Amino acid sequence: MALEVRHTADGGSGACASGSGGRERVLRIEPHSCVAAVSDDESADRFLARLLCDDRPGRAVSVHGLDPRADPTAVRRLVGVVSVGMPLPEVMVHEALVAAGRHKGLSAETATQRTADLTDALGLRAVERVPVSGLSPGQRSRTALGCALLHVPKLLLLCHLLDEVDSTSEKIICRVLSRYTASTGTVVFSTRSWQIAHAVADRAFAVHDGEMCLDCRSAAH
Repeated sequence: MALEVRHTADGGSGACASGSGGRERVLRIEPHSCVAAVSDDESADRFLARLLCDDRPGRAVSVHGLDPRADPTAVRRLVGVVSVGMPLPEVMVHEALVAAGRHKGLSAETATQRTADLTDALGLRAVERVPVSGLSPGQRSRTALGCALLHVPKLLLLCHLLDEVDSTSEKIICRVLSRYTASTGTVVFSTRSWQIAHAVADRAFAVHDGEMCLDCRSAAH
């Protein structure tokens, strides 16, 4: 499995816990799939944000067979993340991308070459010398995705990447994610839109109060 998340329900109240006292919920995501976590608030974002560092009782996460709590360094090498709010360094787009690669241990030459490739793939050539602070929401999403992809991870965790972007950015991001899942790895992204989930993802599940609800509709293209 690319990602496996286990949660042993405690029988508490809430949209996901009704009638489930002591029942284990397991989310299994196959390699090369694209899965959406959907909520009408920030629950799906929070679910992804704490996925690799959740030490609460009854939770267990595995990334390609590795436990993030037992081997965090190895897991970080396998995962690319767009965090809540898409934090980026206040530098030019080109510098932000190169810095992301260097931070992941790439050589300067490799980081620069991959930056050039991703700049073209993500349609960022016209803004590569523009400060990150001057980007539109769609351009910022594309830049954040590029930073997450620089070290060629096997799993992408993307918070709120596709919501509120322009149609051009949405098409570019979807094209890049499609190529990525076909050739390289697995995508899990959060969204507040079932429409986006159904258009982009192979599967989707709801998140309520930060907990996954797996008895929900699957995405259908």
